[in-house]
Amino acid sequence: MEGLPDDYARLLSAQTLLARIYVHCEKTDKAFDLLEKLVARAPMDKGIRTFQASAFALSGAVENAVQASTNLINDFADIGAQPYLIIAFLRPQSMPEGAKDVLAKIAGSDKATTQEVYQACFALARIAETDNDMTTAFDWYRRGHDANRKASPIDMQAELREFELLADLARAEQSVHANTNSNVSSDVAKRDGQVTDVADQDEAGPKPIFIVGMARSGTTLSERILGAHPDVYAAGEIGDFARVVAEVLGAGKVSEQMARLDEKAVCEIRKRYLAALRVYDPDVKFVANKTPANFTRVGLIRRIFPDAPILHTHRHPLATCLSIYTTPFAIPMRFSDDLGDLADYYRGYEKLMSAFLETDQNGMFFDLSYEELVANPEHVAQDYLRHCGLDWRPECLEFYRDGKAARTASMMQVRRPINRDSIGKWQRFAPYIGPLADLGSVKSRTSSSTDEEARNEKSSGKTVAA
Repeated sequence: MEGLPDDYARLLSAQTLLARIYVHCEKTDKAFDLLEKLVARAPMDKGIRTFQASAFALSGAVENAVQASTNLINDFADIGAQPYLIIAFLRPQSMPEGAKDVLAKIAGSDKATTQEVYQACFALARIAETDNDMTTAFDWYRRGHDANRKASPIDMQAELREFELLADLARAEQSVHANTNSNVSSDVAKRDGQVTDVADQDEAGPKPIFIVGMARSGTTLSERILGAHPDVYAAGEIGDFARVVAEVLGAGKVSEQMARLDEKAVCEIRKRYLAALRVYDPDVKFVANKTPANFTRVGLIRRIFPDAPILHTHRHPLATCLSIYTTPFAIPMRFSDDLGDLADYYRGYEKLMSAFLETDQNGMFFDLSYEELVANPEHVAQDYLRHCGLDWRPECLEFYRDGKAARTASMMQVRRPINRDSIGKWQRFAPYIGPLADLGSVKSRTSSSTDEEARNEKSSGKTVAA
């Protein structure tokens, strides 16, 4: 694409796509340079300029993102809510005059798309937060979620039944193999009484590390620390594992895919996924996949990659849930559109992860507390790097210097040294949380009086159950 001639008929579209690829591949300098040229060629193309503002935001270029968003608002009366949303979450004090009226009009419009209403409501919520008006802020968050829920309803009972089925499958598998010795160091996978030395079939290249957990639980921070190690490529939220599983086993629920998983499929999925990892960087030892939703695929991961470390990140239940509820995800999470559903989903997740942790026969899991990580980053990071088979490098705690784009809601947090700024932030919304309140009584994994004992167990690669 870089070699297309200047007279190529669809050069503008091709170069816009190339800029998106640059951003996705964290080649921010190339992305910014190309976008500047594209804007110069088509200064009134709202799509290109909106993407430029988003690219700045995703890459942590706050000043450029705010300026580009402000210019969009000034140049286009019908620009919509996105530039306001960028300013609201990056630098709300720079919000243009009259923004509330514009956003309220979009939020109340019957002609606006669901995405525009959602973005307008979240921008208004953030403005209210900045003004310390939490009642108004929470009401706008609720209205944004209501709009999304109306357009994208969810069958929560089906979601929860799937969690229960996956937990039952994990316990059943433990029962079947209760008298079978597992040896992670020899990369032995067992399935239906057959033993396959899966590692012997692997081609040269990186092996996987999986980081799982709820969104907003510390997956990005833990991955960035890993990614600062020279032996690790931090790939971010990549869909390769789910894609390869679907290619081999067919689409459908995870429980249905597990029912179709046999020895031949295990080998084929492993082969294809490792090939996908080589594309990211063939010369590193590990590629980290931090897709939070892979927590539902732990059963598949354990059968296909019994030699792979799994980091399970978690933080205070209310901090996690309220962060999800108040974050304007590019693709909103449907289970979070209702506080009752969000509470039920979190409880289902907790029960499922407890089942996985309790049946961790191979010592694959490291149970990683966000609160412990930010309180004692070097000690905890050393532990989980050791769990992954990595030596300690002090530069791992200087991940914020690498300039990588964070294509997640944590994009700003991971551009600073580790800090405790977000600890307890959920409390500002305590009066409004309704059905979430009971989650506060869940015993936090961080509250154990035997933290030192737990850390010692983690260092030995043992399971620390929920």
